[in-house]
Amino acid sequence: MSKRLLALVLIIVSVIAYHLLASDFETTSIWQTEIENKILSDPLAAAGNYVFWGGNKGKNLYKLYLINSQGQKVAESQDLPHLPFDPIVIGNNVIMADHGRMLRGFSLPDFKVAWEVASNDMFEFPPIKCGNSNVLQSSGKSIFCFDSKTGKQLWDITVNDGMKNYACDKVIVAIHGYKDVSKPNWKCSAYDLEYGVDLWTLEEPVSKETPLFVKDTCVVTTAEGEAIVVNQLSGQILYRSGAKGYIAVKALDEGVILANQAYTNFVYLSLLTGKSWTSTLKKDFVGAVQIGSNLVIADKVTLRCFDINSGVLTWQKDLGDIYGCFPHRNGIFVTYKEDFSARQTFAACLGADSSNNLWLAKGSSLFRKPYPLAEGDLLLNYDGTIRLMPKPVFKNNSTSVSMPSMPDPTQKVNQAFEKITPQKASNTQQIQNNKNTNQAIPPVVPTVSDEDAGW
Repeated sequence: MSKRLLALVLIIVSVIAYHLLASDFETTSIWQTEIENKILSDPLAAAGNYVFWGGNKGKNLYKLYLINSQGQKVAESQDLPHLPFDPIVIGNNVIMADHGRMLRGFSLPDFKVAWEVASNDMFEFPPIKCGNSNVLQSSGKSIFCFDSKTGKQLWDITVNDGMKNYACDKVIVAIHGYKDVSKPNWKCSAYDLEYGVDLWTLEEPVSKETPLFVKDTCVVTTAEGEAIVVNQLSGQILYRSGAKGYIAVKALDEGVILANQAYTNFVYLSLLTGKSWTSTLKKDFVGAVQIGSNLVIADKVTLRCFDINSGVLTWQKDLGDIYGCFPHRNGIFVTYKEDFSARQTFAACLGADSSNNLWLAKGSSLFRKPYPLAEGDLLLNYDGTIRLMPKPVFKNNSTSVSMPSMPDPTQKVNQAFEKITPQKASNTQQIQNNKNTNQAIPPVVPTVSDEDAGW
């Protein structure tokens, strides 16, 4: 064999070996099956089975599917002629709204239409749960509350200007106002869950973003981008960040993630202690998951894990093009491609202790958020495939939660925000202590039970 040919063979072998060693190996699923249509929502637990909606966007035909824990189809609904919003499950009913201005309740397990309500205005948001057994649906200038079993309207909230956004926890918090293109003016008001009675309204204008809830508080941002922490029931302002130009993007166990409007920086603000720290984003914010004392942040290209108390970076994983990052069992689930034009997509489950995958799946389309079963993880793909991934095994340190001794409030976060400059993703800035700042929530840290952790 000539030296030139030998060198060529060595180069080819080296390239193949490099790709084999550099690539993550797919985890063999316990079983795999498929349905005839695309899968368009995450699986939800429903009367001992699992529900999602799928369909054919080209033919504008959609339906609900019910499968069991073996991926076998139990039931499917009649064809729905309009594009639906993602469903919710309340008791033995699946509630779904569509872009044809219809809100329907489907009974389980046969998917018969238990009730339906038509609207005069187009829906801009999916239905959301209100209390234990009711459902909210916004339409035009109103938010309507229905009994999820019968579809009977119980009450409504109607504003004089226009409904922009809303969310529900211990109260309903609505963003409403005038949709002036050049300078919109949004207000924030709260209403009780039982009768829709007006509870409080903030005096200053707010941004249009969805309100976030942390324990008994609600977090909104002002029109200038200052984070405000409000008591849900009283409307009392408990904390102001003092910094401008930020958006509250994610609520966590005892804190909130704020991102600047350019999505180049994010801030973790603890509402338990008043402490905060900041780091950079390479691209748009995708998601954040708290696992005990670890905080996993996903931007469009990178997955990073920080110590939530100090902001110290513990590991980083570059993935390419991230589409979703969600809490799963006692870890995280992420779906991504190596780049935007890649044909193959990936789904991975990770713990907080390292960047190593606990399982990895590959597919031709994007994966939906998995549902944890006793036997493993129910994983659905947009292309119609359904598989059961092995149950991940997490290290015990993923469940640890740091217990603060005494609250140690810190200086208002605006001083740290104003000093932020573009820097490497691993860099963080810590705010110095100041005894004049108050904590927003009481120092009670919940433990993580085995059931909540998914064991």
